[in-house]
Amino acid sequence: MHPGSSDTGETGGGRCIYHLPYPLDMSSRFGGQVRPARMMEALSEWGEVWVVAGTAAQRRRQMRIVEKAVRRGVHFDFCYSESSTMPTALTESHHLPTHPLEDFAFLFRLRRAGIPVGLFYRDIHWRFPMYGKELSPARRRAAIAMYRYDLAAYGHCLDVLFLPSLQMADHVNLPGTVTLAELPPGHDIAGEPAEAPAHPLSLFYVGGFGDNYRMDRLLEAVHRTPQVHLTVCTRAEEWQAARPRVQQWLGDNLEVVHAQGSRQLAPYFARCNVATLAVEPQPYWTFAAPLKLYEYIGNGKPILASQGTLAGSRVADEGLGWTVPYTVEALADTLSGLSDHPERVSAARDAVMKLRHSHSWAGRVTQLASVLAGVDRRPLAGQ
Repeated sequence: MHPGSSDTGETGGGRCIYHLPYPLDMSSRFGGQVRPARMMEALSEWGEVWVVAGTAAQRRRQMRIVEKAVRRGVHFDFCYSESSTMPTALTESHHLPTHPLEDFAFLFRLRRAGIPVGLFYRDIHWRFPMYGKELSPARRRAAIAMYRYDLAAYGHCLDVLFLPSLQMADHVNLPGTVTLAELPPGHDIAGEPAEAPAHPLSLFYVGGFGDNYRMDRLLEAVHRTPQVHLTVCTRAEEWQAARPRVQQWLGDNLEVVHAQGSRQLAPYFARCNVATLAVEPQPYWTFAAPLKLYEYIGNGKPILASQGTLAGSRVADEGLGWTVPYTVEALADTLSGLSDHPERVSAARDAVMKLRHSHSWAGRVTQLASVLAGVDRRPLAGQ
């Protein structure tokens, strides 16, 4: 087993390079590390993975190993990279741009050698006013300049830029030589998920509760429909910060919990029959693909989502639940209707179950491998 590769046992026969400009933590449940870890697992099931990740010094050693293998004629189907939530040059623990060129130069050399190179661009939050409120003006300007530098570098070293949604493409400006493709999050829920009775109606939300995740109208609608129960699972500090604003809508049919991790969340998923993403629409949610949407799908739960959000569009387009205007009246009417007609909940769950495998992390790797094969400029073996 050579350095930098994954020791995965049997694989699907392909070989790829997995590049991350930061350390890979396979056990982390922190949002920014969940996707890289799950993609690593799915890539390892797909084939042999040569990993380039860690500190700048660790990545440099691994880059040399990979490039020596390329010169020896080792065939790599593709190189797949995932961006950081921070600018690439600032991913060292000291957050100083001591290695501003190294990662991009590595990807450029692989592409020049004919290996298709794709990168998943995680977020474009820095283009919006909500970014950097906690930073000084000087640090905020510096960070935005480094994000712009990332996009400029991508234009020279990538064949494909993968995005959580194609709606996000309006916020990235890259040369026409770079293909834009969609690669939303996935889920890793194995086996048959628990099925709760379709009545009484029991809603579940898990995720943030800050300014980006306002659900005031949903809470008011639940307050108006006492036959419906809602469980909100969020961080304790976020709930305490928001509680004064929503205090008037708290009642016996609203439960707030602070569970974390799949084991703690499992009982709440098991007892609910509808998951919710009925958040207040705002520009960010028109292209952001929340991980929890796919976690809901993996758990076999139909979804209540807001019109005017990407999640709402996905739910409507794929028949995964109900997409509703973000008003108290529309939400309350929908909740009452589902409570009175549990067969609608059962039918929606059946639709989710039919599509859940295609939204797994393994499904995402199949998807990205197909896209990168489509831009492979190398002649086929024997030609």
